[in-house]
Amino acid sequence: MPFDALVAVTRQRAISDSLEDHGLKAVPWETLAEHKVAQQRRYGPSFWYRNQTILSILLVVASPMAGAVAGASGGFSAHSGVLAITGSFVWMCLVALITGTGLIKLRAGSHWEERQVPVGFLADSDVPEPIARVARVVHDDVPGARLILGELKREESVLDPYILIEQDGECVCLGVWDNGRVVACAE
Repeated sequence: MPFDALVAVTRQRAISDSLEDHGLKAVPWETLAEHKVAQQRRYGPSFWYRNQTILSILLVVASPMAGAVAGASGGFSAHSGVLAITGSFVWMCLVALITGTGLIKLRAGSHWEERQVPVGFLADSDVPEPIARVARVVHDDVPGARLILGELKREESVLDPYILIEQDGECVCLGVWDNGRVVACAE
């Protein structure tokens, strides 16, 4: 038909085509996976958090035991009841002092969160310049691509981010960094 060429659909540009045109090689998924596992191990829950049930039971059991030891040290005389109460009270005050001042940190483990970010985010964030440059080039070259920022979070703090680009089911890791230090970057 004479008008078939007028309605031909142009092929959308793929992320892999853009990387190839710019001579870039994506960060291998194995590198990202190994890094994620290592960082979760590094920023895992504290000993006190992992064993908080056992520690709670020990603290509850230790208070009467402190009283019994104090009473036994007095030889169970007429004043041993006062010693037992005083010993239990001193123990509870010590436990409250340790937990209240934060000497024992019940730090929970970390977890990975991913969120979509606009390309303008790269200019205002702590993304290292080599990774931001690659992300901008590929994003501008592939219409409709989404930038995804992955962050390792523990409580409110962000510990270790990475950035992906995704379009039509194709997803590529462009960079991983830790405290401004580039761990891996598409090259």
